[in-house]
Amino acid sequence: MIDDLWQLGKPVGNGGPWKDTEVKAGIVSDPYLMAFYDKKELSLAHNSKSSVTFKVEVDPTGNGDWMEYASYVVKPGGKFTYRFPASFAARWIRFSTNVDARATAMLDYK
Repeated sequence: MIDDLWQLGKPVGNGGPWKDTEVKAGIVSDPYLMAFYDKKELSLAHNSKSSVTFKVEVDPTGNGDWMEYASYVVKPGGKFTYRFPASFAARWIRFSTNVDARATAMLDYK
């Protein structure tokens, strides 16, 4: 029964659509589930020799209603982390970059 699952505690997890993945500029990642987790943190990184802009889109309804949430510039050799506010709610998240790159977009859910 579904109630039995809650006896295991709240869901937690770590993952994302890209981990050292060759990505093409402007091509969005596969959607990644982000609903039903309390604390959400995003990590972005790349191996390009110049800065890369990551566009973050979310689908708050689960019906394909994608909207831009933010864009983050990550410097060469850098890593960007962002903790979503406690009030943030969306079903799905996806990413794209402004240049071809080997990129990482990972989420940590607690």
